[in-house]
Amino acid sequence: MLNANKRAIVVGASRGIGLGLVRELLNQHWEVIATIRDINQVSTELNQLLTEFAGKLELVEVDLNHVQTVESLTRQYHEKSINLLLVSAGILGPEHQHVESCTPNEISHLFWVNSIAPVTVARKLLPLMAEKSVIAFMSSRMGSVTLNDDGNMELYRASKAALNSLTRGFAVNEAIPAQMGVLNLHPGWVQTEMGGSHAPISVKQSTTGMVAVIENFMGKNEQRFVDFQGNEIEW
Repeated sequence: MLNANKRAIVVGASRGIGLGLVRELLNQHWEVIATIRDINQVSTELNQLLTEFAGKLELVEVDLNHVQTVESLTRQYHEKSINLLLVSAGILGPEHQHVESCTPNEISHLFWVNSIAPVTVARKLLPLMAEKSVIAFMSSRMGSVTLNDDGNMELYRASKAALNSLTRGFAVNEAIPAQMGVLNLHPGWVQTEMGGSHAPISVKQSTTGMVAVIENFMGKNEQRFVDFQGNEIEW
C-alpha cells in the first residue's frame, strides 16, 4: 500500500488521457493508484511506468460496468488518505450520434459510462478523500448547453451535459460541505483513439495543463468547469 502526502486515484488509466494523467502526476511527484478494467491485461506503457516509478504507482482492477469493484479501494485505504480523485473514463457512444437512431442499449451504455458511473464512483470513494482534496471529472466543452451552437454529436453532448448536472448535485450536497473542491475538466481536442490523429492537442499538452490546473485548485472549496489551460467554460 502506498504512503504519501500527495496521493491520487486515477480511474480509467489504461490508455489515452487517463494514462497520460498517470504519467504526468508521477512526474509531478504524486503517488498514484491507477485503475484499469482487467489487471491481467496491462499495457506496455503502464508496465514501463511501473518499472520507472517503482513504489510510486499501484494498479487496481475497477470495472465501471460493475461499479461495486471500486469498493476494493475502500478496503485497502484509510479514510481521508486520498488528495485527488480523477475520473477519466469515457466513450463517444454510437457512431450515428442521433437520438432517433439509437437503441435503448446504446443510450444506456453511453450514459452509464459517461454520466452515472463517474458520480457513483465518486460517492463510493468520498470517505477516502481528505479535507481540501480535489475530485475531478473528465467532462467536455461539448457538455456545455450554453455553448452548443451547432447541435452535432448530440448523444455524446447529452451524456456530458448529464455528467455536469449530476456532479453539480454531488458538489453542492456532498463534496463542498466536506471541504473538498470539484473540477469538471475539458481536456481539449486531444490526439487519442477517441480524438483522432488530426486533433490539435497532444496528450502531453493536455495532461500537463490539467495537472497544473488541479494543483492550483487544491484547497479551494467550490466547483468549477474549466479547460486544460484553466479557462472558465460556461455551463
